Amino acid sequence: MAAEATSADPRLLRSAAAVTHAIETVGDAWSWLILRDAIFDGVGRFDEWQARLGIARSTLAGRLVRLTEGGLLVKAPHPGDPAHSRYTLTEMGWDFFPCLMTAMRWGDDWAGEGGDRPRALLHTDCEARLDAELVCGACRVPVHAKQVRVWQVDSTFTPARVRPSRTRARTPELSLLERRRPCSIARTLKVIGDRWSSLVQRSSFLGIKRFDDFHRDLGIAESILSQRLTRLVDLGVLTRRAYQANPPRDEYVLTDKGLALYPVYLSMLAWGDQWLASDEDPGMVLEHKPCGHSVEPVVVCAACQGAVRADNITAGPLPARARTALPKTPR
Repeated sequence: MAAEATSADPRLLRSAAAVTHAIETVGDAWSWLILRDAIFDGVGRFDEWQARLGIARSTLAGRLVRLTEGGLLVKAPHPGDPAHSRYTLTEMGWDFFPCLMTAMRWGDDWAGEGGDRPRALLHTDCEARLDAELVCGACRVPVHAKQVRVWQVDSTFTPARVRPSRTRARTPELSLLERRRPCSIARTLKVIGDRWSSLVQRSSFLGIKRFDDFHRDLGIAESILSQRLTRLVDLGVLTRRAYQANPPRDEYVLTDKGLALYPVYLSMLAWGDQWLASDEDPGMVLEHKPCGHSVEPVVVCAACQGAVRADNITAGPLPARARTALPKTPR
């Protein structure tokens, strides 16, 4: 998956499957926020999620079913009291952590109000305020969209089509994501938190720019595609650029703000390759052009370059002896 492409390269379309599977498996913004609360704060009960998120109980129930069926959560029924059943993260669910951290970083950098950071985190290994970066595991240099290219794709691989949505194809009420409290992750999800916006953005990273190519790649209704493209332009992650005068035709190009979302999609790609690939869907190898090695993305602390995990960050600022660590990753 590489933003340097100038057209819809078939190799890149084959490589999109892992990201597509990740988007389809996790779902929309509410599912992301359920995982956020589970990973960062240990939430595991229905009523606690409902109180924190402020969403309809039917919506929450549907998202929990999706995440359980997808393998990210396990439901442990409470004997005699279904209302107190508890959901726990699987290893697959814990491994979604880098996706949340890259979404948090984009929200801090591009969607903050006056530079505010709703949730200050500390990296307990170095006790510095955490600025998470997604780096190449080989050279430890931050990964940028224009510095990655497809190195190897199985030539026999046929991409899975985007499945029809099980719900109505309309934009969720993304304005409600911060209704209960400010959150950098939620601010990122206001941009990519609905299924079609996320898939359009994914296609942009594959080098797709023209309406007909988006339509062909996604199999999306033209009216929905037009709405999502207009929305992403209004949000500043895409810009229109004329490529033909007669008749007039525009293409949609990633802005710097849009390119900065690349670590979020690279994290989803890595997660999808790890948990959703099959023998028929082998994924791909990306080359990090600065070092020439295959990209194995790692989330690190910008201050010390140490790995960032769910068990070595904590909310801050707090005195060192008063910090309470997050639940440890079950490894």
